Amino acid sequence: MATLWIITGLLLIAAVAIIWQHFFKSSLYSANQSNMRGQTNKDLYHEHLAELEKDLSEGGIDQENFDFLKEELDHSLLLDMTATEKEEQAKDKATSFIWPAVITVFIVAFSATYYLQHGAYEAVEVRASQPADHPQGEQSQAQVVIAQLKNLHKEVQDNPNNADAWFQMGQILTQVGEFDSAFVAFGKVNEIEGEQADVLALQAQSMYYKNKQQRNAQIDELLDKALLIDPFDATTLMLIGMDHYLNERFELAASSWQKIIDNGGAGANTQPLLDAINEANLKAGESGHEGHDHEHPQVAQSAEDSAQQASAPVAGPSFKLNVSFSTDIFAEISKGADKTVFIYATAANGPRMPLAAVKLRASDLPVSVTLDNSKAMSPQMNLSSTDVVNVYAVVSHSGTPGMKSGDFKGEISNVVLKSAVEMNIVIDTIVQ
Repeated sequence: MATLWIITGLLLIAAVAIIWQHFFKSSLYSANQSNMRGQTNKDLYHEHLAELEKDLSEGGIDQENFDFLKEELDHSLLLDMTATEKEEQAKDKATSFIWPAVITVFIVAFSATYYLQHGAYEAVEVRASQPADHPQGEQSQAQVVIAQLKNLHKEVQDNPNNADAWFQMGQILTQVGEFDSAFVAFGKVNEIEGEQADVLALQAQSMYYKNKQQRNAQIDELLDKALLIDPFDATTLMLIGMDHYLNERFELAASSWQKIIDNGGAGANTQPLLDAINEANLKAGESGHEGHDHEHPQVAQSAEDSAQQASAPVAGPSFKLNVSFSTDIFAEISKGADKTVFIYATAANGPRMPLAAVKLRASDLPVSVTLDNSKAMSPQMNLSSTDVVNVYAVVSHSGTPGMKSGDFKGEISNVVLKSAVEMNIVIDTIVQ
């Protein structure tokens, strides 16, 4: 800890030295300039006086004119010397030591105040209090977490609408097993910013851990809400896949995690997720059948995770969509970065939750996709649950589901599923 304060002190001294060095240089420069101007005025005076004396001796001017011109020359020298003195006095005020002193006090006070508010001195003290050979053990980690929670708790007390602080608090509380408090913290984030799929999934996760990794009605409701907001949310699909894996539904776990990769939600975790998918597929092959959750059979059948093999027929309605852009919209799309395209069907009369959905990139179009029950978001809400649907293809500027002002869309209304086989949908309208 002493080393930290020594280094901090040296840095402050260096900053102060730079300020005062400029002050002293300015003072010395002003003094030198003053001396040079005074000497120049004197030299000019003697030069002009010598010229007058020469004109007098040569008869160019008489004594009366000489006296008059010499008096004017003396008066001019006096004015120049007085002006130089006043100017230097003004410069002395400008370079007064008061200004560097004020700046010095400000730097020291600001640095101390900022570090006390935002510095991690508690963590440094914890680390410094341990012997050199002591590993970062459980006690020290607990102390660091407590310090973090204290800071976050103070922040949300001072700024109750700080969603980032509530979010960080929820994450830490989940890690330390305070699941009820974590649930409340994530709930605050949704209150401040509106319901978000990933935050709802984190609420579900805190309840899932509290319930000893078993899903219940409350958890299912949160996951359904998350999927309604974003059917491809990585946090939601990760939790659903984990539940399938723990209950030995390995194929469903692999399918859920594969959706994250297919929709670009894995990020830097792509390789670990691929390893998990491979392990789940391996276990599925070894067991030869999917496990079943007898307490919650609806979970085992959850269609938001089930994906049929490409070669296997899918029961229920199915139709093919050929999706393309109009010329005007294609010109607009080509100007910017690649956008996300959502293709989905909803009941013509009923909830707006997609009964089947596919997520693509604008660069994939034109493209042909098939909508069927394997693309459903939940087992109860699929194409088999209705007779007539509305079909949409939406280019989302924000990358999230749902139509927003400025997005591009194409739609086909009142499609009768019994007679639907293949249709063309053109994205040709700007959402108002």
